[in-house]
Amino acid sequence: MKHLLTIALLAIGLGAAAQNTIYAHAIGNWRNGPTVYITPLIETTEAMTKPKLKELFRAQYAELKSIADENLDVLLFGTADEGDASRVSLKGKYAYRKLEVVMLHAPDPAITE
Repeated sequence: MKHLLTIALLAIGLGAAAQNTIYAHAIGNWRNGPTVYITPLIETTEAMTKPKLKELFRAQYAELKSIADENLDVLLFGTADEGDASRVSLKGKYAYRKLEVVMLHAPDPAITE
């Protein structure tokens, strides 16, 4: 009986440790421009923190490397549709404020640095 209880508790614990899939994109120079950068949406897990994601986005996009930490934000979403809608609405919001908006593209996996 102890073995069954131990196995059941172990299975529950491992299930709780599993991370859900989330989606994220970064936005650089969002406070006052002059050019706002919006990255593509990426699929990740809840295990990735915002600081780790900022590092990842900075490593992938040269445009974000020199942006101060307070002017670079990472937004998280439960679905890809929510993330895509966010990118579109942010583009419109900053264009309305007369700021140049650059929608960054995913880096080519064939190109390595």
